[in-house]
Order: sequence, then structure tokens, then C-alpha cells
Amino acid sequence: MEQEKYVPPTMPDYPASYEEIMLTLAPYYHAKRPMDYFFELYVLSVLGYLPEESVALVEFSEKHPSFFSSTNGDWKAYVVNELHLSETIEIAIWDLWIRNSRNAKDNGWNYHPWHFAKNFLENYSAKGSRVDVWEAGALESAKQRIQVFRSGGN
Repeated sequence: MEQEKYVPPTMPDYPASYEEIMLTLAPYYHAKRPMDYFFELYVLSVLGYLPEESVALVEFSEKHPSFFSSTNGDWKAYVVNELHLSETIEIAIWDLWIRNSRNAKDNGWNYHPWHFAKNFLENYSAKGSRVDVWEAGALESAKQRIQVFRSGGN
């Protein structure tokens, strides 16, 4: 029996302006989970997929000064502080991105970074999550995979 090919969801463009941030933030805000939005943007930023973030997010911070006031307008620091992210969160993000995007490619589809960010958030937030929990040797293996990936070894 032939298995149906997975068709990933269509993702919105990355927010490159204040207006685009407001448009993409609106559904999260109405669902009373704006931190999810900023966590997804954090994941995208770690991976280098968030264009012109300094312009759009600085403008957001200026127009809504109380939102990131505890970190003097630094939205990334705010996400890290509010969600109590560990010092190894960026390693977890990169390691899962490398492995999951490679798996998607091997299965004939492209893993959109924002789709990954949404999946990362869902798995990270799940009860009993093991994302960013490192068993013996796992952290070093992840660092090595990232180093190989960044050197073009994929």
C-alpha cells in the first residue's frame, strides 16, 4: 500500500515590518498566547531566518514600551527570561532543525523554518517534554552535528 506524501502547511511570510508583526501576532494575541509568537520568532532568529528583525521588532518595542520593559526593549532577552530558557536552548533548536529538516528532505518535502518553529514550540511545551534535556553524551553529539552542518558537511 502506497503511503500518501506529506504536504506541509503553507506558512506566512516572515514579519519584516511593524505592520506585519501586528498582523501575524493578532491570532496569538486573541488566543491569549502572545509569548508563543515571540518564542517562534526567537527560534527563527536563532536559525537566522528572521529578516530585518532589528527594524520590525525594535519598532514594535518602541510602540509598545511596556511589553519588553523588563529587558529594556530586548525582545530576545525577554523571551529567554520569561520562558526560563536554558543556556543550551540554541543548541537544542539547531540540533532538532538539522535532524528534522534533513528527515523532511529525505522524505521529499521542505521543512519551512516557521513550521519547524511551531513544531518546536509544541514539543518544547508538551507535558513531560525532553526537548533541551540532555542525556549522557547527547549534548556533545549535538554540538558535533551542528559543527559539521555549519562547515558544510550536512
